[in-house]
Amino acid sequence: MSERRYRPRTSRRRKKRSSRKWPIIVISIFVLTGLVLTGTMVLGYNPFLESQLRTQFGSDFFTDFGNLPATGDGADLEEIIANYEPAFLALENKALNRLESLFEQAIEEYHRQEKSGSADRFRLTNKYIQAGRILENNVDETFYALLTQMESELLRKGYPTEVLTEIENAYRDAKDGKKRELLDRLRKSIGG
Repeated sequence: MSERRYRPRTSRRRKKRSSRKWPIIVISIFVLTGLVLTGTMVLGYNPFLESQLRTQFGSDFFTDFGNLPATGDGADLEEIIANYEPAFLALENKALNRLESLFEQAIEEYHRQEKSGSADRFRLTNKYIQAGRILENNVDETFYALLTQMESELLRKGYPTEVLTEIENAYRDAKDGKKRELLDRLRKSIGG
């Protein structure tokens, strides 16, 4: 049996060793991505549920926000902002009213199921979370279309667009706040 000699590690070996980690990292990423996608399919989007929701609430409930106030054509920066404000506020009010309607419907359906002994919190939660997501996606689409329209007008007239970031941040903060509020109300309403 020959005697092995100790060889100190060189930078060359380290490179080789780190390159061996790549397959593990790539496989891990694919596995994690697969788990995330599976989780969203199980807990998230369900096309059959969307069809049921559109039948229950009507297709327009999620997509038609009516005629938003005209945005006009502002002469200066302040006037442009002022012209878009009514449209953003109208969209916000319509979205909040529909969200409130979803919330009340969910609570009512839960209490009805609870009385009959058929309450399934998981299924009901999943249903109304998807309804909220459908509504949120359509409100987002309308909001960002207004924001893009406003941006075009600002750029066309040579005004700075920093106000758009402020409007977008206020929108996101309002959405996050409303979600927290609804979750708190839900916990109080169903005792969960």
